Amino acid sequence: MPEEDLVEIFRSQDQGAVEHVITVLNDAGITHHLTTDEGGFDLTSIGSGDDSEKFLNIGASDYEAARKALEIDSLKTDLPADHHLLHSSEDELIDVFTHASEWSAFDTAHARKLLEERGVDISKLEEDRAKRIAQLKQGKPASKNLIFLGWIFSVLGGFIGITIGYSLKCTKIKTPEGEFLKYDEPSRDTGAKIFNLGILVAALVLIIRLVI
Repeated sequence: MPEEDLVEIFRSQDQGAVEHVITVLNDAGITHHLTTDEGGFDLTSIGSGDDSEKFLNIGASDYEAARKALEIDSLKTDLPADHHLLHSSEDELIDVFTHASEWSAFDTAHARKLLEERGVDISKLEEDRAKRIAQLKQGKPASKNLIFLGWIFSVLGGFIGITIGYSLKCTKIKTPEGEFLKYDEPSRDTGAKIFNLGILVAALVLIIRLVI
Protein backbone atom coordinates (compact mmCIF):
# COMPACT_ATOMS: atom_id res chain seq x y z
CA MET A 1 0.00 0.00 0.00
CA PRO A 2 1.60 3.33 -1.04
CA GLU A 3 2.48 5.41 2.02
CA GLU A 4 0.88 8.53 0.55
CA ASP A 5 -2.49 6.74 0.64
CA LEU A 6 -2.26 5.97 4.36
CA VAL A 7 -4.07 7.81 7.15
CA GLU A 8 -3.70 7.31 10.87
CA ILE A 9 -6.61 5.56 12.57
CA PHE A 10 -5.14 4.88 16.04
CA ARG A 11 -2.05 5.43 18.17
CA SER A 12 -1.12 4.25 21.64
CA GLN A 13 1.71 3.04 23.87
CA ASP A 14 -0.66 0.42 25.28
CA GLN A 15 0.08 -2.81 23.42
CA GLY A 16 -3.18 -4.34 24.60
CA ALA A 17 -5.15 -1.43 23.13
CA VAL A 18 -3.23 -1.70 19.85
CA GLU A 19 -3.89 -5.46 19.63
CA HIS A 20 -7.59 -4.89 20.31
CA VAL A 21 -7.89 -2.30 17.52
CA ILE A 22 -6.04 -4.66 15.16
CA THR A 23 -8.60 -7.35 15.99
CA VAL A 24 -11.48 -4.97 15.22
CA LEU A 25 -9.90 -3.97 11.91
CA ASN A 26 -9.23 -7.59 10.98
CA ASP A 27 -12.82 -8.56 11.77
CA ALA A 28 -14.00 -5.71 9.52
CA GLY A 29 -11.68 -6.87 6.73
CA ILE A 30 -9.66 -3.65 6.79
CA THR A 31 -5.97 -3.82 5.86
CA HIS A 32 -3.72 -1.93 8.25
CA HIS A 33 -0.07 -0.93 8.57
CA LEU A 34 1.62 -0.84 11.98
CA THR A 35 4.67 1.28 12.81
CA THR A 36 6.32 2.76 15.89
CA ASP A 37 7.59 6.24 16.66
CA GLU A 38 10.99 4.88 15.69
CA GLY A 39 9.84 4.34 12.11
CA GLY A 40 9.37 0.57 12.08
CA PHE A 41 7.76 -2.29 13.90
CA ASP A 42 8.82 -5.78 14.92
CA LEU A 43 5.95 -8.18 15.54
CA THR A 44 8.06 -10.04 18.09
CA SER A 45 8.04 -6.91 20.27
CA ILE A 46 4.37 -7.43 21.17
CA GLY A 47 4.21 -8.47 24.79
CA SER A 48 7.90 -7.73 25.39
CA GLY A 49 7.31 -4.59 27.41
CA ASP A 50 8.24 -2.21 24.60
CA ASP A 51 6.65 1.12 25.57
CA SER A 52 7.26 2.97 22.27
CA GLU A 53 4.21 4.57 20.72
CA LYS A 54 2.50 2.45 18.06
CA PHE A 55 0.73 3.91 15.02
CA LEU A 56 -1.98 2.10 13.09
CA ASN A 57 -2.49 3.41 9.56
CA ILE A 58 -5.05 2.37 6.96
CA GLY A 59 -5.94 3.28 3.41
CA ALA A 60 -7.73 6.61 3.14
CA SER A 61 -10.64 4.92 1.35
CA ASP A 62 -11.14 2.61 4.36
CA TYR A 63 -11.20 5.40 6.96
CA GLU A 64 -14.98 5.76 7.30
CA ALA A 65 -15.53 1.98 7.48
CA ALA A 66 -12.78 1.65 10.08
CA ARG A 67 -14.19 4.44 12.23
CA LYS A 68 -17.64 2.88 12.05
CA ALA A 69 -16.28 -0.51 13.13
CA LEU A 70 -14.35 1.05 16.02
CA GLU A 71 -17.34 3.13 17.14
CA ILE A 72 -19.60 0.06 17.18
CA ASP A 73 -16.97 -1.81 19.19
CA SER A 74 -16.60 1.13 21.59
CA LEU A 75 -20.23 0.85 22.66
CA LYS A 76 -19.51 -2.60 24.10
CA THR A 77 -17.70 -0.76 26.91
CA ASP A 78 -19.56 1.59 29.23
CA LEU A 79 -18.24 5.04 30.02
CA PRO A 80 -16.27 5.20 33.29
CA ALA A 81 -18.18 7.02 36.03
CA ASP A 82 -15.71 9.92 35.95
CA HIS A 83 -15.58 10.27 32.15
CA HIS A 84 -15.80 13.88 30.94
CA LEU A 85 -18.59 13.15 28.44
CA LEU A 86 -20.99 12.32 31.25
CA HIS A 87 -20.65 15.89 32.49
CA SER A 88 -20.62 17.57 29.07
CA SER A 89 -23.33 19.94 27.87
CA GLU A 90 -25.44 19.18 24.81
CA ASP A 91 -23.41 21.65 22.74
CA GLU A 92 -20.16 20.01 23.83
CA LEU A 93 -21.47 16.57 22.88
CA ILE A 94 -22.59 17.89 19.50
CA ASP A 95 -19.10 19.31 18.94
CA VAL A 96 -17.56 15.88 19.63
CA PHE A 97 -20.01 14.14 17.31
CA THR A 98 -19.80 16.60 14.43
CA HIS A 99 -15.99 16.89 14.58
CA ALA A 100 -15.33 13.18 14.91
CA SER A 101 -11.86 13.23 13.35
CA GLU A 102 -10.61 15.29 16.32
CA TRP A 103 -11.83 12.71 18.83
CA SER A 104 -11.34 9.00 19.43
CA ALA A 105 -13.87 6.51 18.11
CA PHE A 106 -14.74 5.75 21.75
CA ASP A 107 -15.60 9.37 22.54
CA THR A 108 -17.51 9.87 19.30
CA ALA A 109 -19.61 6.73 19.77
CA HIS A 110 -20.54 7.58 23.33
CA ALA A 111 -21.22 11.23 22.51
CA ARG A 112 -23.72 10.02 19.92
CA LYS A 113 -25.31 7.65 22.43
CA LEU A 114 -25.65 10.39 25.06
CA LEU A 115 -27.18 12.79 22.52
CA GLU A 116 -29.74 10.17 21.51
CA GLU A 117 -30.58 9.62 25.17
CA ARG A 118 -31.15 13.37 25.49
CA GLY A 119 -33.53 13.38 22.52
CA VAL A 120 -31.27 15.16 20.02
CA ASP A 121 -32.05 14.51 16.33
CA ILE A 122 -28.87 12.73 15.25
CA SER A 123 -30.04 12.32 11.66
CA LYS A 124 -30.08 16.12 11.20
CA LEU A 125 -26.55 16.42 12.59
CA GLU A 126 -25.37 13.64 10.28
CA GLU A 127 -27.03 15.30 7.30
CA ASP A 128 -25.33 18.64 8.03
CA ARG A 129 -21.96 16.94 8.48
CA ALA A 130 -22.38 14.95 5.26
CA LYS A 131 -23.03 18.20 3.35
CA ARG A 132 -19.89 19.82 4.80
CA ILE A 133 -17.79 16.78 3.92
CA ALA A 134 -19.21 16.65 0.38
CA GLN A 135 -18.24 20.30 -0.13
CA LEU A 136 -14.75 19.70 1.25
CA LYS A 137 -14.26 16.62 -0.94
CA GLN A 138 -15.27 18.66 -3.98
CA GLY A 139 -12.63 21.30 -3.27
CA LYS A 140 -12.67 24.90 -4.41
CA PRO A 141 -11.78 26.43 -7.80
CA ALA A 142 -8.32 27.94 -7.96
CA SER A 143 -8.12 31.66 -8.68
CA LYS A 144 -7.67 32.65 -12.34
CA ASN A 145 -4.68 34.79 -11.40
CA LEU A 146 -2.90 31.84 -9.81
CA ILE A 147 -3.54 29.63 -12.84
CA PHE A 148 -2.39 32.42 -15.21
CA LEU A 149 0.86 32.88 -13.27
CA GLY A 150 1.35 29.11 -13.27
CA TRP A 151 1.15 28.94 -17.07
CA ILE A 152 3.42 31.96 -17.55
CA PHE A 153 6.17 30.73 -15.25
CA SER A 154 5.96 27.19 -16.64
CA VAL A 155 6.39 28.46 -20.21
CA LEU A 156 9.41 30.44 -19.01
CA GLY A 157 10.81 27.28 -17.46
CA GLY A 158 10.89 28.70 -13.98
CA PHE A 159 10.78 26.85 -10.68
CA ILE A 160 7.84 29.04 -9.65
CA GLY A 161 5.65 27.56 -12.39
CA ILE A 162 6.49 24.02 -11.30
CA THR A 163 5.74 24.94 -7.69
CA ILE A 164 2.37 26.49 -8.58
CA GLY A 165 1.42 23.44 -10.66
CA TYR A 166 2.34 21.08 -7.84
CA SER A 167 0.45 23.21 -5.34
CA LEU A 168 -2.72 23.16 -7.45
CA LYS A 169 -2.47 19.44 -7.91
CA CYS A 170 -1.48 18.24 -4.44
CA THR A 171 -2.18 20.82 -1.72
CA LYS A 172 -4.33 19.48 1.11
CA ILE A 173 -6.12 21.21 3.95
CA LYS A 174 -6.75 19.87 7.42
CA THR A 175 -10.20 20.49 8.84
CA PRO A 176 -12.21 19.19 11.80
CA GLU A 177 -13.81 16.85 9.25
CA GLY A 178 -10.48 15.40 8.14
CA GLU A 179 -7.87 16.09 5.46
CA PHE A 180 -8.95 17.00 1.91
CA LEU A 181 -7.46 18.20 -1.36
CA LYS A 182 -7.76 21.98 -1.42
CA TYR A 183 -8.73 22.49 -5.07
CA ASP A 184 -11.49 20.97 -7.20
CA GLU A 185 -10.86 18.44 -9.96
CA PRO A 186 -10.64 20.89 -12.88
CA SER A 187 -8.10 22.99 -10.95
CA ARG A 188 -6.07 19.89 -10.05
CA ASP A 189 -6.08 18.76 -13.69
CA THR A 190 -4.87 22.20 -14.75
CA GLY A 191 -2.23 22.10 -12.04
CA ALA A 192 -0.97 18.75 -13.33
CA LYS A 193 -0.65 20.20 -16.85
CA ILE A 194 1.17 23.28 -15.56
CA PHE A 195 3.50 21.08 -13.51
CA ASN A 196 4.27 18.76 -16.45
CA LEU A 197 4.85 21.70 -18.79
CA GLY A 198 7.19 23.33 -16.29
CA ILE A 199 9.21 20.12 -15.94
CA LEU A 200 9.37 19.71 -19.73
CA VAL A 201 10.50 23.29 -20.39
CA ALA A 202 13.02 23.16 -17.55
CA ALA A 203 14.44 19.90 -18.98
CA LEU A 204 14.68 21.40 -22.47
CA VAL A 205 16.43 24.51 -21.14
CA LEU A 206 18.91 22.31 -19.26
CA ILE A 207 19.61 20.18 -22.34
CA ILE A 208 20.12 23.26 -24.54
CA ARG A 209 22.57 24.75 -22.02
CA LEU A 210 24.53 21.50 -21.82
CA VAL A 211 24.70 21.20 -25.62
CA ILE A 212 25.66 24.82 -26.16
